[in-house]
Amino acid sequence: MNLKSKVGPITAVVVAALAISWMVVGGNGITVSPTKTTAQENTVSSPTAESALAYPVQAKTLIAQSIEMHLPLSGKTLADETLALINSYQGRITQLPIEKGQFVKKGRTIAQIDTRTLQAQIEQADLLVKQKQLELDGIQKLNLQNLSSKVNLAQAQTDLASARATQSALLVDLENANITAPFSGILNSLAVQEGQVLAVGATLGTLVSINPIKVSVNIPQNKIQQIKLGTQGNIRLESGDEAEGFVSYISATANESSRTITVEMQVDNPGNKIPAGLTAAVDFILEEQKAHAFSAALLTLDDAGRTAIKTIDLDNRVVMTPVDIVKSERDQVWVRGLPNNVNIITVGQGFVSVGDKVDAHYQH
Repeated sequence: MNLKSKVGPITAVVVAALAISWMVVGGNGITVSPTKTTAQENTVSSPTAESALAYPVQAKTLIAQSIEMHLPLSGKTLADETLALINSYQGRITQLPIEKGQFVKKGRTIAQIDTRTLQAQIEQADLLVKQKQLELDGIQKLNLQNLSSKVNLAQAQTDLASARATQSALLVDLENANITAPFSGILNSLAVQEGQVLAVGATLGTLVSINPIKVSVNIPQNKIQQIKLGTQGNIRLESGDEAEGFVSYISATANESSRTITVEMQVDNPGNKIPAGLTAAVDFILEEQKAHAFSAALLTLDDAGRTAIKTIDLDNRVVMTPVDIVKSERDQVWVRGLPNNVNIITVGQGFVSVGDKVDAHYQH
């Protein structure tokens, strides 16, 4: 009775131990090895781990647009032509038909000098030329008959040439005695008066032409490649007057002190409304460029100190892309240096570095 009581519990313990051993060893394959279990768990958890390493950011896809470029600078209006009127014939002024400040057309008389004595000298020179021509004709006939020497013939030819030279010089004096406008313009100054005797070389006044008018602008050396002959521009004066013009001259040399190059614009000035010497705001209209627009707050500096923006490549990694600002507006900047289509980080760029993997949520 006692032996049976002991065998029962012992048998139960042995059976339980065998069952546990069978389950640990694997029996019919129900239990999976620890190595395989770990591999499966790693396989399942890899996307989750990778996702956890991707930084969430907001992004936007930009497409380059063609924009009209401008270069605003300051300039100064200049006369198209300026000429000091210099006297070339000594005499007394008999007429001053143009007053200071008046417009005068090309070829019109500005001052007339007394030519009465000159006219008499010209008449005498005309007669002398005729006389010397007759003398030469007679000597040539005698020379054909061997009745005159070659010396006499040469002297007659010289006398005629001298008479003609005197005649020509007097005619030049007659032309110089009538001082005319070499171009249409304004008699900006007049330093003589009627009845005054003028010496050769005396200055009568100044003639200026301001239609068209010039606008001189100093272009920075790093911008001059954007300016070409014919480049259009808008001009605005401090008075509020506006005009349009084009580049007609580009200096071949730079100003070493200011590191600028002078260009001149030609501007129509009907009625001579715009005077020379005024300050002018000039807005050059440049060629269109491809550029991208976004908030200036997205700009940063790369390791080289260049202006840049953080973009996202095809592998969803952060790239630092240098850019050049070509135009600034109140709420955005336009830059060049980016691909035609580019993804930029708009929110969260301060929390990611170059090469970081990002989980980008794109704005529409």
